[in-house]
Amino acid sequence: MKDPKNHSQFGNIDNLLSQIDNKYLLVNVARVRAQQLVNHTEPLVEGSNPEKAVSTAFAEIEGNKLDITMDENAV
Repeated sequence: MKDPKNHSQFGNIDNLLSQIDNKYLLVNVARVRAQQLVNHTEPLVEGSNPEKAVSTAFAEIEGNKLDITMDENAV
């Protein structure tokens, strides 16, 4: 059985959650960024695989390459 803390495909989830402390916001940011990458936006990290948009989005989040702000009034 796999170790639940070993998330090598998407990097360290705990590290991602230290940058975006809300798991729902993390997933939404990754979803939006992955869609941008699918629509041919240039990736912000080197060595990204164009076939793996979600992995690239998580790598960009982990590398602090995205400006992520949450509009508190949009709730």
